[in-house]
Amino acid sequence: MAQRYDLYRRLEPDPRARTFAAGFAATLHDPLWFLARQWQLGEHQGENATTPVLVNLTAAHTPIRPEPASPDRDPASVPAESIIEGEPDEWWTTGRRIRVGAVVAAQQDLDPATVDPKYLLASPPPPYSANTDRQLPPPYERLAGGFDGYALWRDRAELGMGDTAFTGLGIPTPSTNYWQSDELVYETGFPLGNSSSDRILQLPRHRGGRVDWFSADAEGTQTSAVVPPEPEEPSITCYPTSLQYPGAPRARWWEIEDAAVDIGGYPPDTSHFATTLLIDLIASHSDDWFMFPVPARVGHVVTLLRPTVIDSFGQPHDLAPPKSWSLFRTTGLDDHSLVMWLRALTPIEGPAIEDVLLGLDEYSNILWAIERKVSGHTLAPPERTREQEALNPTLALPDRGGAPGGRQRFAYVPGRDLAPYWHPYQVEDLPGPDGVPRRRFVQRRLADLARTQPELMPAPTTELLRAQVAGTETIHQIAPSTVPSIGMVFERRYVLARDVTGQPLLWREHRRAPSLHPPGTTMRFDVLAEDTHTQPIR
Repeated sequence: MAQRYDLYRRLEPDPRARTFAAGFAATLHDPLWFLARQWQLGEHQGENATTPVLVNLTAAHTPIRPEPASPDRDPASVPAESIIEGEPDEWWTTGRRIRVGAVVAAQQDLDPATVDPKYLLASPPPPYSANTDRQLPPPYERLAGGFDGYALWRDRAELGMGDTAFTGLGIPTPSTNYWQSDELVYETGFPLGNSSSDRILQLPRHRGGRVDWFSADAEGTQTSAVVPPEPEEPSITCYPTSLQYPGAPRARWWEIEDAAVDIGGYPPDTSHFATTLLIDLIASHSDDWFMFPVPARVGHVVTLLRPTVIDSFGQPHDLAPPKSWSLFRTTGLDDHSLVMWLRALTPIEGPAIEDVLLGLDEYSNILWAIERKVSGHTLAPPERTREQEALNPTLALPDRGGAPGGRQRFAYVPGRDLAPYWHPYQVEDLPGPDGVPRRRFVQRRLADLARTQPELMPAPTTELLRAQVAGTETIHQIAPSTVPSIGMVFERRYVLARDVTGQPLLWREHRRAPSLHPPGTTMRFDVLAEDTHTQPIR
């Protein structure tokens, strides 16, 4: 009679044991059992046990060329954030405006008493005027009254100076402004490849801030998605290593996992999609993931050509990306290509100099733009002098005095409790560049109807709520699809970084974030208010 030894091939608890905790733990102290179990699972058969030891490849680099209008702003030497968010007046720091103004005024023999005050640097006494670009921050307020070099250079043709008056002062070519005021985004494109290529690396609807591989799409008439690489790219040999990260599984041979590691306790990072695949990465092939370095140049599109892996048995294996999906693929480029921007990794960021809240009033179909900070100062309600109040008094002033049975007087007030720096936008259908009507929020201006004579509220002063066409300021418009129903918060702040040569770069960065709470106001219309006005109301 044949004997069965099934008990030797699987692990079973002792039915006579009375300690349930030890039975559930199933602790083992026999290394021979580990070897038998590995033999049973086929881990000693040598299948799929090879290891990559060498990688041969060719990394082709296609340059991202500067825009023809700004040849001195090369993406290979200047951070992309500085190029995209640059403004025509970004070179004109306060010190340069003072120095250039002093030099030009001395050369042209200008007298501060005879020129227009707009060409002079003003001191910033509160309340702040509309000329916020000419207010001197501390400690430059001591130099108030001097000539503004930027204002002189901007209106040099009107002043009859010409470019010769500014020769030798190092004034660069003005940067191109890529800001789309109606969409509140940046849009630009960079030529890709040599001068004969028509490929464009387009940045559609860039919101500002970090620029990465996913910020751009390749466009052009070429049918192939492969970017023509630079000629004579050398072959590269590199050595792969195991992928290591915090909480990674141990090598499966004779190592015990750390019981304190909880893979499910690592939440995915919303800004990096690859972290959502961490659990799947660990569950499939655990530690059988390898990485190898690829020499790359910033400001280029890197394309891997003919990557070949040599395993520990000397067998070559050609690498190819999966056809079903790709993690770092750029629209219009090959699966082997990756856009490498020169980024400002650790710039110095200043506090917010402009803060604007956009809120949508769906009941009245009006978009409200609230200025909360301009030129680095939190806006406060403007103060009225006694003379201003006497010339245009309030229609109805509340009075709690008088006899209990006395007569009361009421006045009709069209509107009251208007908040300053609140700017409404009304929906209108306006013709677009192609003549087709398009819907836009058009900026309007409130009037204080609570006074004897209607008085306009302060106009917007922040650059976020202003628009220019061919150097002429126009009425600001916003596309309805730009602002979500919950509203948005826009901020501008100074950012300081350096290029590859160490030269400092200063620009104003835009930031946008969802609004956590909608704006609220106590604005009222058609009010019958108690009045103590002694003059007849007209």
